[in-house]
Amino acid sequence: MVISMARDMGHGTGQVLEISGDEKERMKLRKTCEDFEAFLVSYLLRQMWQAAEAIAGETPFISQTYRDLFTFEFAQALTPSLRLGIAATLYRELAK
Repeated sequence: MVISMARDMGHGTGQVLEISGDEKERMKLRKTCEDFEAFLVSYLLRQMWQAAEAIAGETPFISQTYRDLFTFEFAQALTPSLRLGIAATLYRELAK
């Protein structure tokens, strides 16, 4: 069991937050599921980017490594607003 003290909010007493080992594992599982969803979206974005370059006949203006890093970060920021439900479904199935 993990016990930590919350910051004092100026009320003179601190709050004790208790996070059980099971809850900690569920939080890690949720984060992993969200990262997996972002990875899938990132893969789709990379494929679309490559297809667009092939159709246009242009060369990339940045290296493949930087583009992949940018694409993954963009996908992580994009997935919560897309509401695809991949992470939620995966979490529901794995949390059983």
